[in-house]
Amino acid sequence: MNSKHPALAPARRTQDIERNVSRRAFDFLHALVATRETSPEPPPVRATKLGLIPAWQAWTRALEERDGERLPQFHLSSAPDYGPPSAVQAAMDLFVEAMRVNGTRWDEGASVEEAVQKFALLGSAAALYQVRPHAVIEPTEALQTWLAHTDISQDVPAALLKLPFPAIFIRFGPQMAQAVDATPWASVNRPLTTSGVYVLETLTANHRELVFMAVGVTLEHEQEMPHTLQLIFDDESDSLIDHVINLERKRAVGSDSSVAMIQMCIKVLLYLQTAGAVRIDDLHRHETIVPLAPANGKKASIEQRLAGRRKQVARRYNRIIVGPAQLPAQVIHHTPGEKAPHWRAGHMRMQAHGPQHSLRKLIFIAPTLIRADLLGETDQAPH
Repeated sequence: MNSKHPALAPARRTQDIERNVSRRAFDFLHALVATRETSPEPPPVRATKLGLIPAWQAWTRALEERDGERLPQFHLSSAPDYGPPSAVQAAMDLFVEAMRVNGTRWDEGASVEEAVQKFALLGSAAALYQVRPHAVIEPTEALQTWLAHTDISQDVPAALLKLPFPAIFIRFGPQMAQAVDATPWASVNRPLTTSGVYVLETLTANHRELVFMAVGVTLEHEQEMPHTLQLIFDDESDSLIDHVINLERKRAVGSDSSVAMIQMCIKVLLYLQTAGAVRIDDLHRHETIVPLAPANGKKASIEQRLAGRRKQVARRYNRIIVGPAQLPAQVIHHTPGEKAPHWRAGHMRMQAHGPQHSLRKLIFIAPTLIRADLLGETDQAPH
């Protein structure tokens, strides 16, 4: 047929490319938008089930085929020096082009730039999480109770703030969320609670960067909101808390504070560095997203591959359960004139040890419940 009508081949090829671009644009829009919709799973797990990475890759390849050139700025990377700024910019550019190709119109009166940025922030965080070694950190209720009543000493150095993987999502339970919600969402015109925080590490030749991205959820389970802040460590011996305090001093007037949110994340990560920390690693090698590849000599459809991924992710995802299963029995302290039960604050601080006390290590002194007897036999800790 093509030999009789040679001019038809390029035309059909162009039509095929255009149809593919339109289809991939729609798939990417759907994955990115749905990633921001609240569900019972942690956000990065939801993004995996939705096939965000396959949709991102397929949309990028479709654009490269259409434009006849490689577009490296749109490709995600697991390299240590590839950070959130590059991923966010790629997500924004891909999202805007997908909207144009798909003919998507924004609601009248809404800020397109602001909306695109929110989708890009949450989508790129989920994407970076997937392409890097990763895990969801799930503090137990007991640890949440402790950390909500624990302070960090100024002598703790930045070097002790270590991530178990280059990308993590710290899941916030009610007690952790209650301790921080008043600050990062203060300017939002509806109640939000923190469901968790992405922590993404980027390494360069001169410094280490940690990006914290809190995920806020409304009571009506609408689209989630991002709140982002970055810590940069040039000298790992610097005081960790001083870094956080300095960020607060530089905060623009009227902007929301991130100190409580960051400190809570830091406490979870520091706890993992202490002797006797309780943790259960529930990790699965096959949970990590794999590149799209031919199967049996043929490429399975994206729909088929996504269906398989959803079944896998529904059963398992990388997670680290942190903290004791329950609080230890509390000692009853009797202080003259004291009646109301309350928590005596816990501390994370450095302690001298070794020959001539020349070495220093991080210790965790857990909070103590004072007058626990007044809470009754069935209520030994706040809920």
